[in-house]
Amino acid sequence: MSGSYVETPAVEVTDELIRTIVSSGGYTHPLFNPTPGQRAEGVDAPLPGQGVLLLAGGLVEQSGILDRAIALLELRSVVFHSMVRAGAWLRVRLTPGPVRHTHSGKAIQEFAWQVVDGAGAAVAEATAVMLMADPVKER
Repeated sequence: MSGSYVETPAVEVTDELIRTIVSSGGYTHPLFNPTPGQRAEGVDAPLPGQGVLLLAGGLVEQSGILDRAIALLELRSVVFHSMVRAGAWLRVRLTPGPVRHTHSGKAIQEFAWQVVDGAGAAVAEATAVMLMADPVKER
């Protein structure tokens, strides 16, 4: 996708947030469930990838760029570049992309999501396909 991006506000990933997502989501993989002994040795659990996407979705909504959105239709081409751990700050660089119109006058538009950490390094990327009342112009 071409064009410039909108950057969302940032959110801090805390150990409590990771524990809540892991517990509520029922994650059972040992990566997300260090033993008490491992925790005593400093091993901590990363945020599951689905948690990264959950936070990214909320940040995108806060950006205001999707105020005319009706629904998320598809999340595709998701790539994770690095693990996210407690103490990280995440934000999303959101780039409006191609649009096609429906027979009812609505728009289906792609958006590139680049989730970046506090240093600006990409931790994840995805393409979100949204049903829009009105498309967002590429900026």
